[in-house]
Amino acid sequence: MSWKNLQEITSLRLPKEIPGLHHRSDLHLSRKLFHMSGAIILLVPYLVFHAQRETIAAILGAVLAMSMSLEYMRSRSEWVNSVVVRAMGPIMRDTEINELSGNPFYLASCLFAFLIFPRHITVLSVLYLALGDPSSSFFGVLFGRNKIFPNKSLQGTLGGFFVCAIATFVYLYLYRVGMEKILVLSLLGGFAGALSELLPLNVDDNLAIPIISGFLMYFAFWAANLATS
Repeated sequence: MSWKNLQEITSLRLPKEIPGLHHRSDLHLSRKLFHMSGAIILLVPYLVFHAQRETIAAILGAVLAMSMSLEYMRSRSEWVNSVVVRAMGPIMRDTEINELSGNPFYLASCLFAFLIFPRHITVLSVLYLALGDPSSSFFGVLFGRNKIFPNKSLQGTLGGFFVCAIATFVYLYLYRVGMEKILVLSLLGGFAGALSELLPLNVDDNLAIPIISGFLMYFAFWAANLATS
């Protein structure tokens, strides 16, 4: 159920402008750090403590259900919405005051990755979401001069490309992938992460990035004749 459907149930809405909330064009470092922390929370248990993917998927599913319940309550109650906006203000955008926040999309895409992709592809797709997306925004806000799309710049896309490429190189190096393939796969990883963030799809980036980049890297591993798990 979309936020628009939820809003049809009630006319309760907060003012569009609330002091202290960030705009999309702001640097908004607290949101980016929160975004990046998702990778640590998910991947450290998975890679370091060898948690089963089923366990992580079950936890993600439960948290997603709670997140969607909270979004529903926000749409039904102005009081609940105001409490959530005050509590989550440091990481919320002004556009999310009376709209669905990015949290359910983030959780849903990570859940999809853990359910569908093999081990290495899961890790890389989550890294691209947690590192590539905020990096593209960071470089785009600071240095974005050449617009590709209204909210996308060449500088932001290049920043996301290099961060995703470096993340791919480090991960594959730690897992002892042959150096003759690691450089090409790193460039492909940068391309996959940057392209999935750049595409002007009518879908939240938090949902699009892991899914698109994950499938691209799956085919890259297949073409390189590398095991994906």
